[in-house]
Amino acid sequence: MRTLHGVTLMLAVLGVAACAPAIVGPYYTMDVRLADGKPVRCAVNQPVRLPDPTPPPLSTRERNEAEVLATQPLRLQSGPRSPYPTVYTAPDVQCFELPGGSAQASSAR
Repeated sequence: MRTLHGVTLMLAVLGVAACAPAIVGPYYTMDVRLADGKPVRCAVNQPVRLPDPTPPPLSTRERNEAEVLATQPLRLQSGPRSPYPTVYTAPDVQCFELPGGSAQASSAR
């Protein structure tokens, strides 16, 4: 019985670790999917590498949504009472649509 509890605990820990974002620190690149299905890549606190050809710019609504989704890990790391400005509370976020995203978004409608 004790072995069963140990195995169950180990599986629970592995399950939580597998579902947790693998983001450590304030510098990362994250792929997000907007509400309309458009795939977007965001570089947080690091230089962005745009694909060739350069994708069309995101609308203000799309950019805001992508930035909120991409900075969620920072908000979880920094907590509600953090000094301002830091790379956690005032991140530099640059987002762009991934290639082939507009065709996927229009077919999802």
